[in-house]
Amino acid sequence: MQKERILSIFLNAFPLKVPELEVQVCEIPYSKEILDEFRISHKKTHTFHRKGNNILIFSMDGTFPNFGSPQTVMLKDNVGIFCSLVKAGLTRHLNGLGRNPSGFNPIELISIKPKDNLLAPILGETYPFKICTKYSIDTRIIQGHPCLVIDCTTRKVIKENCLYFLNSGFDLIGRYVVSEQKDGYKKFLGMISGVTEEIISVTRPDGQVVQTNAKDIFLEANLTNFDDFIFHTHGTQKDAIVERIRQSISLFNGGDNKKKHIDRLKGYIQSNTISMINGIDIEIEDSPDIQKYCGQMHKPVFVFNDNGQADWVEKGLTKYGPYTKRTFDRNDPSICVICAQHDKGRVEQFVRKFLKGIPNSKYFNNGLEGKFTLGTSRVEVFTTASDSLDGFKSAIEAAIRKKAEDSGRWDLALVQVRQSFKKLKVEENPYYLGKSLFFLHQIPVQDFTIELLSQSDYTLSFSLNNMALACYAKMGGVPWLLKSSPTLSHELVIGIGSANIGQERGINGQRVMGITTVFSGDGSYIVSNMSKAVVPEAYCEALTSILGETIEKIQKRMNWQKGDTIRLIFHAQVKKFNKAEIEAVRAVIDKYRDYQIEYAFLKISEDHGLHMFDSATIGVQKGRLAPPRGKIFQLSKHEMLIYLIGQRELRQDTDGHPRGVILDVHKDSTFKDIRYLSAQIHCFASHSWRSYFPNPMPVTISYSDIIARNLGWLNQLPGWSDSVMIGKIGQSQWFL
Repeated sequence: MQKERILSIFLNAFPLKVPELEVQVCEIPYSKEILDEFRISHKKTHTFHRKGNNILIFSMDGTFPNFGSPQTVMLKDNVGIFCSLVKAGLTRHLNGLGRNPSGFNPIELISIKPKDNLLAPILGETYPFKICTKYSIDTRIIQGHPCLVIDCTTRKVIKENCLYFLNSGFDLIGRYVVSEQKDGYKKFLGMISGVTEEIISVTRPDGQVVQTNAKDIFLEANLTNFDDFIFHTHGTQKDAIVERIRQSISLFNGGDNKKKHIDRLKGYIQSNTISMINGIDIEIEDSPDIQKYCGQMHKPVFVFNDNGQADWVEKGLTKYGPYTKRTFDRNDPSICVICAQHDKGRVEQFVRKFLKGIPNSKYFNNGLEGKFTLGTSRVEVFTTASDSLDGFKSAIEAAIRKKAEDSGRWDLALVQVRQSFKKLKVEENPYYLGKSLFFLHQIPVQDFTIELLSQSDYTLSFSLNNMALACYAKMGGVPWLLKSSPTLSHELVIGIGSANIGQERGINGQRVMGITTVFSGDGSYIVSNMSKAVVPEAYCEALTSILGETIEKIQKRMNWQKGDTIRLIFHAQVKKFNKAEIEAVRAVIDKYRDYQIEYAFLKISEDHGLHMFDSATIGVQKGRLAPPRGKIFQLSKHEMLIYLIGQRELRQDTDGHPRGVILDVHKDSTFKDIRYLSAQIHCFASHSWRSYFPNPMPVTISYSDIIARNLGWLNQLPGWSDSVMIGKIGQSQWFL
């Protein structure tokens, strides 16, 4: 008889042994200057821990400052302090080895072993760039127990200064540079604006220009500098080399390799004596098997035309047709196409494939019209003589004029752009011009790059399939909804997104918040016409007004009655919710005393370094040790680790280990059912109308991020106003 294989799931979190120990501590009032100074001058002998308005000082040599109040701390009762001492002990140990780790939350360590340079086998040992193994070490409380979390990934490193690149004839103008600090940290300096022999002019984020010697500064290890230099040294071979590098990084980040590296560092910490404080060493245990504590979410079910249901959207659309099949009012859509004159023939072929489909294609053999049960589209092409802004402007204006003369409106505009447009400033970019002019006339826009036209029919069918889905939604159609289990409450799920906007990094850059997406529990997109992008300073005020207006609209539409329970669920990808956000929501709630209002603030993090390794997939080709989508593990009363994409959703062998997200319900929430909230997020991650694949983020976040980004950029155009969104376009999913 074959022995049944016992399955197991492990985290990269290793329980720490907390000693029964009382330690001496000195408490002094908090001051950033004092804390920074002490951390530099006493880092070998003391550990410093901020606690509210005070600094706790722990000593390795028994000496304390002659001011402040002496105290004792029981480590068992102060787990946060214990974790801080563990990390301080590890940092001291690594500094003693001459390894100079950076950061503290987490501690980051770059491997110096030649075999850990992924670039060496591809471009040789002497190449001025390296891609190194990077470890990160942090602590986390899991189910009440402190654990050491070890993660590993890769980090791009530039090992030569700017003089090397100058001497190799590489163009440095417009590139970001950093300076190296005494402690090995790289500090962002600015952008190179001029070169005179070996003297380099750098424009700093505040606009000030400083002169520096080329040997004293380094190029920033970013993707642009990497790619451009590989092109400089290898010309046309660049794309093939970049693809080899991508595959090498992805393979490195695969589950089995990741786990091997993590276990190696864990083994090192276990087998070495690393002092935490006063002769007490750091002790970690092996990670326990959590298989029996993990849960599995059910697959979401989607609703289509005539209430047809399926757990796979492709199948549902084919079998039943879209949700709004019977009510969609643009069955013979008027579509205008904007394209370059010299590409007109190829663009027409492309548009025909888009509307009518690609024969023998698995998912796109009947095109937009067939898949979404539309009639025959009425298409008109308007050409631009050049790629200039004026050329595009006159073609777009001609299209808008033509329709106005017929006293109609285009249902959709297809605009052909180029990859190279991405490098242009907003005000010089036809992509943003096209969006703003059409939006002003309430016309949704779908752009496509000319480069797309050279794809094989097989690859193109996937791109067109996603594009058709987005276009149907942009025209006001509803492809599908989520099957919801009605609750006793009226429920609104509100997404808060953000984007960094700014042509130059650190120069006029701003963070834009998007307060944008409101859904009901079944995934209906309740558009409030209030899409808004604001800078962080104005965000709380905007949140209050948008929320108030949204509730006002929805209560009328949904006919809420006095005494009804209303549940507001906020999704945000923030480091933490601040007091002002919670007060903003409470201020709105106070106005609606006729209803019972409860709310949940849900923080969604993907940047946490925690991984699940599932032995059930040890033998698969793609995604070894990756858990399935919907696998959950509760970390605490208010935190859940959940995989929104799993092993089956990885596209290829080299995709690395999927990343789960951690959901964290804020303590001030009045609704705290973490299982319910996790199941809802799991459904919302399959509900994007940009793609048929599940998303690594719920649409509440991904849509809000896209809106913040789009409106943030559009706001930089002369003459643009967000008030455009008050019209019909604001009621569509224009941003898809």
